[in-house]
Amino acid sequence: MLLVDCHEPNEILNILKPNIDVKVIKLKFGDYSFSDVVIERKTLSDFFSSLKSNRLSAQMENMSRYYSENYLLVEGFFDFSYVNNIDYLYSEMFNVTLDFDVKLIFSKDEEATAGIIRKLYFRKNFGYKKAELKQDKIHCAANFFGISQKKFKILMTEFGCMKNIANANKNDFKKIKSIGKKTIEKINSTLEDNMLNQTP
Repeated sequence: MLLVDCHEPNEILNILKPNIDVKVIKLKFGDYSFSDVVIERKTLSDFFSSLKSNRLSAQMENMSRYYSENYLLVEGFFDFSYVNNIDYLYSEMFNVTLDFDVKLIFSKDEEATAGIIRKLYFRKNFGYKKAELKQDKIHCAANFFGISQKKFKILMTEFGCMKNIANANKNDFKKIKSIGKKTIEKINSTLEDNMLNQTP
């Protein structure tokens, strides 16, 4: 299970929830936690604010006391032109990684952040290659039908495999409450187009 601090944005949670069992609570340290891993997420403005107030070192120290694998994830376009003292910035980054054994990761936006957290979670809990392979298959299959991964997972739960989905009729789909008319139309259209393309 992935524990998420209650102050984290819903945009990230909505991306994570379809693939991961998420529980939102008030975390004492960090923003995301699972197993012996903790991730502190900071927007760029929060990162610089933490540096200025000297909160960053204290936060990293607390994390390293309670967790064996620590990450600081800085989110946003990193524009060094806003840095008044570049030497101080480099020094603090060095101290974070060396003194507290914290891995520093940069993310461009919330969607990228969710992807990073998901990869770290899968790697720790299931083995990176196996989990990523499964996720890639789900992603490709959902794209094939032109539906969301969430909808595709519902279909897989109901039918068991791609072959059964392909062989199902409209009435079979209608029995599933969470599968609407538009989704059924997309699936049928995709299957019909694919069959026509295979016709000699």
